[in-house]
Amino acid sequence: MKKALIVDDDRAIRRTLELHLVEEGFDVLCAEDGEKGVALALEEPVALVLLDLRLPKLDGFEALKRIKQKKPALPVVMITAYDDMHTAIEAIRLGAIDHLGKPLDLDQLDEVIGKIGEMASLSENGISFCDTSECTYLPNVIVGRSKSMKAVYKTIGAVADTRASVLLCGESGTGKEMVARAIHFNGQYRNHPFIPLVCSSLAPNVLESELFGHEKGAFTGAVKQKLGKFELAHGGTLFLDEISEISPDIQLKLLRFLQEREFERVGGNETIKTDVRIITATNRDLATLVSEGEFRQDLYYRLKVVTIELPSLRERQEDIPLLVQYFLEKIRRELGRSVEVIPEETMQELMSYPWPGNVRELENALRRAVLLSRSEVLLPETLQLESSAPQQRLPLFIKSIQELEKEHIENILQFTGYEKKRAAQILDISRPTLNSRIRNYGIEMPDK
Repeated sequence: MKKALIVDDDRAIRRTLELHLVEEGFDVLCAEDGEKGVALALEEPVALVLLDLRLPKLDGFEALKRIKQKKPALPVVMITAYDDMHTAIEAIRLGAIDHLGKPLDLDQLDEVIGKIGEMASLSENGISFCDTSECTYLPNVIVGRSKSMKAVYKTIGAVADTRASVLLCGESGTGKEMVARAIHFNGQYRNHPFIPLVCSSLAPNVLESELFGHEKGAFTGAVKQKLGKFELAHGGTLFLDEISEISPDIQLKLLRFLQEREFERVGGNETIKTDVRIITATNRDLATLVSEGEFRQDLYYRLKVVTIELPSLRERQEDIPLLVQYFLEKIRRELGRSVEVIPEETMQELMSYPWPGNVRELENALRRAVLLSRSEVLLPETLQLESSAPQQRLPLFIKSIQELEKEHIENILQFTGYEKKRAAQILDISRPTLNSRIRNYGIEMPDK
């Protein structure tokens, strides 16, 4: 029989709750103060704790902290006469699965007990991420064992020690910067700078200064000399994300650098040489942009000495469990909150969702779910994923512009109580024009 623990200094409340929980099939233990409650919670195999806030010897918040430190998965329901925002927030923050006010609504308590039982049932068939050797996290690691990702790893290995220009292609959120970092930090230039820059985030003149630097007085506001990213990345790697968005002028300057390995700062005459490996990334089809005249063909071929196509997450669904495990460990380290069990239902939802935002969207969804979870079990509803089902199209009614205009004028007239002056103001037409439309469309006006 499942055990429940009631911790409350009010004998009448303890007795009421005890009788109710016995009817619900629990073997009930009771404690009248916080210290005894913590001791019983840690010593006994209880499945549920009902914990009062105001207790002698040890208050409910401190008791909750001690219980969750030793038994983080134990469901604790905080009960308090101070049913306000602050106590509710603090109770949930410290790990309570729910917060109930006094006088207790036993139907509400039954709902919470039912939810706890459902989570226990889900967790029995779920995937535990804490008892496996896979539960490791290292920064700047690309996660995946699918065939498509193994092909990416092989290409990274082939180019890591070279100075060849690499073009990374793939949808937004597929991890292009992670791949760029993997190329840099797995090669012989790993001890030199890795400098990323998102080209679309800067205006063309600002981007030019960021890339090539400028001399003092080169333009208004240039109060001193500034080194550009090409100089700062000397000996290492410059990663240019969203390369498709750079202006024609910067395309020309970038082409010259790739050909000659030299450039001038904005407003300067000195030719500067630097040894930098260029990695670029785009979520657009550069070949199409070239054919449309929006991107230089000669620059395109200079950038794509080696091309790496990153698969979308929906193309490598078998990697989702590994990614979930990796991100949950990352989130635990960042937020200090952990989820230990993924029920089958939750994993099925993660596997069936199309992930238009790819790996980035998966990480954000898991972070949100962990923040919303009140236990060690990640329930499906905490994911809050958008429905992937296609929206049903509304019936199509064909009407002419004249019919639509007539209906609109009739609606405005009804709204204004058939006051033509006000209706004309709302329609933004003159009153004579309104009178003309009323006559032409045969709109009936009530007698006044």
